[in-house]
Amino acid sequence: MGCSLFLRSQQTTSYVQYIFNKAGINPAAAGTNINQKYYYTFGANRQWISYDRAPKETFVNFSVTLRPPRSYSYWQNVGVMVERDESGYLVNNGIYLNYTIHLLLRKNLIASFGVFAGVREFLLSPSLLDPNDPIARINTYRTLVYPDVIPGIRLSNKKFFFDLTAKQVTIYQQQDFKGKGIGGPSRLNPSLFISYGRVFSLGDYWLMLPSVAVNMQLFGIPAINPTLMFYYYNRIGFGAAMRNTDFISGIFQVRVLQNLSVGFAYSNSTSLIAHAARNSYEIMVGVVPMGLGEKFKGGRSVAKCPALDY
Repeated sequence: MGCSLFLRSQQTTSYVQYIFNKAGINPAAAGTNINQKYYYTFGANRQWISYDRAPKETFVNFSVTLRPPRSYSYWQNVGVMVERDESGYLVNNGIYLNYTIHLLLRKNLIASFGVFAGVREFLLSPSLLDPNDPIARINTYRTLVYPDVIPGIRLSNKKFFFDLTAKQVTIYQQQDFKGKGIGGPSRLNPSLFISYGRVFSLGDYWLMLPSVAVNMQLFGIPAINPTLMFYYYNRIGFGAAMRNTDFISGIFQVRVLQNLSVGFAYSNSTSLIAHAARNSYEIMVGVVPMGLGEKFKGGRSVAKCPALDY
């Protein structure tokens, strides 16, 4: 007598500091600030660190803003992103080029359209497998899947942002066009990332930024991440976040240079898995995220030209 069990797992990366890593999640968020020539961010997430071969996520992205010499009704951004996702025996690497165009719809309102286009590589480490495991008898431990196209849109101004990104819309399985894949059929389901946030001024020195992100497959249970951040004089930020009933996180961010900030998040497992592995960490380094801008936008701050300052 035998039994079978079907499981669903997260197939796309998820970060606590999604505002900090906005351009690594949504290609339309790269280069939103016309006054920022270069955008760069890198970071890592280590989940359930007490587990052997627990999930690990690492990324780096870099882009350049192309500003027209005389027109400010639109501008463009081009760059590259590399990410690595490790979970158990499976490693998922991705390398992408990105292109984004930003359109100034009206005073201070920007509509952005971007796309990542690249290749994903799925790896299986045979040295970690039990020789008696049937999957250890296969000859394929690596496959390239392409093209992986990730489109995104973004609406934003100084006070709010709205992101919509679609992932796994052009790839469907962990196998190439020749049918070469890893293990049995494993469907890659299309997924959506949606986020919204709004800035509130709390006097002359404080900003409050509540936001929420939803990471979901088209047909599945969504992961909902509400976050509340506070920023003091655009120098330091701190706050808290949740992910469904699985994690509660504390976040601390500091701007160390004009265009360099560091963010750290600690997540505590609140589900039953906490009995075995409670701690998760995330660190990010890069240009300032929303809330840690180079000019304070408090109650008495003097804004620059609204057509150019975002």
